[in-house]
Amino acid sequence: MNCIVQYFMIPSGFSQPEFNNLGHSDELFEYSKKSIKRYAEKIGADYHLVTQPKINHRHPTFERFDLFKDLSWYDTYNHILYLDTDVICWPDAPNIFEMYPSTEHFKPVEDNLARKRSIQHHHNTSIGSCLNKYDPQILKQRRFNAGVFMLNKSCAEKMSLYIDLDDPSDDNQMLIDIMLKSRIPTQYMDARFNKKMGTKSWFGHAYGQDKMIPDNKVITKCRAVFR
Repeated sequence: MNCIVQYFMIPSGFSQPEFNNLGHSDELFEYSKKSIKRYAEKIGADYHLVTQPKINHRHPTFERFDLFKDLSWYDTYNHILYLDTDVICWPDAPNIFEMYPSTEHFKPVEDNLARKRSIQHHHNTSIGSCLNKYDPQILKQRRFNAGVFMLNKSCAEKMSLYIDLDDPSDDNQMLIDIMLKSRIPTQYMDARFNKKMGTKSWFGHAYGQDKMIPDNKVITKCRAVFR
């Protein structure tokens, strides 16, 4: 059995509610939930929307680390697909679990744009990132966006050993760091499963501050597709 998990909590209850200026759109969140529920039904997966914090660290974005720390998830599920609340599963998306069945690999999504920008954004000693210790060329090869990834028990067990919530880095940097530290086998999934502002993709990710624009192209398509 497989499942898809999202986390949603009000940031005001956390110590850094303005963390990373992440922003939120209620309309986009509703479309995200609706699209993912439909997708889960289509492919025969369970869907969980987690609304109660367990990690309780800085901002709700860090709650995704519960999927690494709480191994009881894997008493029920072979694979868990994590999706941000600004990710849309378009109706023609194929079954991601059938495409990537390995129970040994950590599976982020191929992100060539992020890799091109990797050295600029994640190898700057003034930022204090946990990624500063890595060769910039390694980061250019391995970087991913943490809005979409797939876990199994094997990789969660190994990667959880390296989670350090006292690290000042952001959650995306921390996930790249624990992937590299753990030396876990990694399989990068097709880029169409995490396309920034993507409307011609399998999963569109209304990433960054553009998602706050009421008529951005992802929301415009959602209004037509999920009426």
